[in-house]
Amino acid sequence: MKKLVLFVVSLLMVTALLAGCAQPTPAPTAAPVVATQAPAATAVPTKTEMELMMDGAKTEGQVISYGMSDDWVNLGNIWKAIESKYGVVHTDTDMTSAEEITHLLAEKDAPVMDVADIGFDFLGTLVDNGLATEYRNSYWDKIPTERKDPNGKWAVAYWGAISFLVNKDLVTNIPQTWDDLLKPEYKDMVCSRDPRVSSYATGAVLAAAFAHGGDETNVQPGLDYFKKLRDSKNWREGVVLNVSSVQKGECPISIVYDFDGFNKRDSTGLNLEVVIPQDGTFGMYFAEYISTVAPHPNAAKLANDYLFSDEGQIMFAQGYAHPGRTDVVLPADVASKLLPESAYPKLHFPSSPATFTLAKNAIVAGWDKIVGAAVQ
Repeated sequence: MKKLVLFVVSLLMVTALLAGCAQPTPAPTAAPVVATQAPAATAVPTKTEMELMMDGAKTEGQVISYGMSDDWVNLGNIWKAIESKYGVVHTDTDMTSAEEITHLLAEKDAPVMDVADIGFDFLGTLVDNGLATEYRNSYWDKIPTERKDPNGKWAVAYWGAISFLVNKDLVTNIPQTWDDLLKPEYKDMVCSRDPRVSSYATGAVLAAAFAHGGDETNVQPGLDYFKKLRDSKNWREGVVLNVSSVQKGECPISIVYDFDGFNKRDSTGLNLEVVIPQDGTFGMYFAEYISTVAPHPNAAKLANDYLFSDEGQIMFAQGYAHPGRTDVVLPADVASKLLPESAYPKLHFPSSPATFTLAKNAIVAGWDKIVGAAVQ
């Protein structure tokens, strides 16, 4: 999955690029960039501006994304809807948030990507490097303030909560809390990932921190918890957590996003249950942005509009992701597939990109002390 971030490797790549060592990635064959420019992004687009964008998008003929693959949060169906509505062809290159930054830095003089989906932990790097343009889509005023950039450079389209994905054919007693996972009965059963290479592993450490009295400014309780989990031998080492390892029964209990857990359940057909830890969980935000040098600016802005429309937000929910907009009313058949709000009694969210970045850095540094320098 694209969000299992190869943090260490990509960070080295970013550093190299900033030093001027990277070479631009060749652009794929594409329709020429049209002269028609999308309207300025100082305000929500008017009807006339939307019409101009639609004409421009048809001329551009395509929209290119990074990290927005068809198998992630129902994006396959979302892109089909965008193609049909705006008369463009969509192409995606699946990559992690860190890899997006790397490619954008390399492609400044030969732009390829128009739009992308990025984890909250990389927003600081994105904005600091001037890689996201300002655009306030048609639904901007309906997006909660804490879920959008004040200058219009990004907005949260959906989020997922840290959960336990339990194979009920292999686990008799279903764990309900983080401390439950420390019980001897779960020896060598719990699969997680290394927060140095995975954003949801970062979220897992934060969730455990909140469950044990910590928060974004104090991640140590979460690090202490995972050290206990590792020392207990319940944390299964040497297994990469993915669909294959779940399907093979190598991960009886997996720590994943709730939407990822539901999709793994559907794709494997196994007797899997998604459990939200009742003592604390963390909601990870995923933001959408448009490249400052998007080759197809009109198509990019229309795609962004659709992602935040009622239709787009409902389609994210059909992929088990929680909509970024809080005002959208889900159809009964969609809402019935999701866990009720009561299943998330102690849910915490990032307070700001800056604070979250500091928390992530502290977790990465602390993890080295737990498991050593080798990335797992």
